[in-house]
Amino acid sequence: MTAADRINLKAGAKKQVLDQFKFYFLLAILWLALNWVSEMISDRNVSGLQRILEGTDSLATSAGAMSFAGLLVIVSLMLRAGVQLTMVDLDRGTAQFDNPMQRGFKLFEDSHYFWGWVGISLLAGIFVFFWSWLLFIPGIIKTYSYSQAFYIYRDAYDQGHPITVLEAITRSRHMMDGNKGFLFVMDLSFILWFMLSGLFFGIPAIFVMPYYDQTRAKFYNQLVVRQAAQAGANSSLN
Repeated sequence: MTAADRINLKAGAKKQVLDQFKFYFLLAILWLALNWVSEMISDRNVSGLQRILEGTDSLATSAGAMSFAGLLVIVSLMLRAGVQLTMVDLDRGTAQFDNPMQRGFKLFEDSHYFWGWVGISLLAGIFVFFWSWLLFIPGIIKTYSYSQAFYIYRDAYDQGHPITVLEAITRSRHMMDGNKGFLFVMDLSFILWFMLSGLFFGIPAIFVMPYYDQTRAKFYNQLVVRQAAQAGANSSLN
């Protein structure tokens, strides 16, 4: 993929989000809201640590708040995974711009989606953790290597050829060969957007995160198309 591909992916995603902004707002608002609340609890708990040291607050209260914040983060990640699956389908034209709140719960539509996401998140997380022990850079590289695993897992199941979470991770590694740098640079191109969200208390994230996730969904679909074309070309040569 080239710089022109990156520009086209981002331009297409931005136009799609702007044209259907109400839909994307309702699609993403729940996971964003949960994430915002968890961040507020975490920020307040940092100041709570000082109160603990001063003896004016209890460790149990602080630990309980952090546990609740962690639970909210996990739930928001689950909802975001469903949103991301919906965005892949929207880009393919296999989903309509309707029922946005309902589509946000797509991860829970099928137990295979849910447990696949859990398995891939845990296994990929363990792999990245151990790679990060070597050096910081290998951990980042592996994060990008495994980044398409859940999409691959879902597609294989929907096509009637279910695979294990480990196989999905392996296929993602192969799919991302030669594409990790492209995705890394594309992610970096959103840095100013993310900074803008931070400066304005996360409010711009209502647009930025759907824009970012839809761009990544388009990236995956483009990889699938190119992979299929390459497989077809190889089979014709044989």
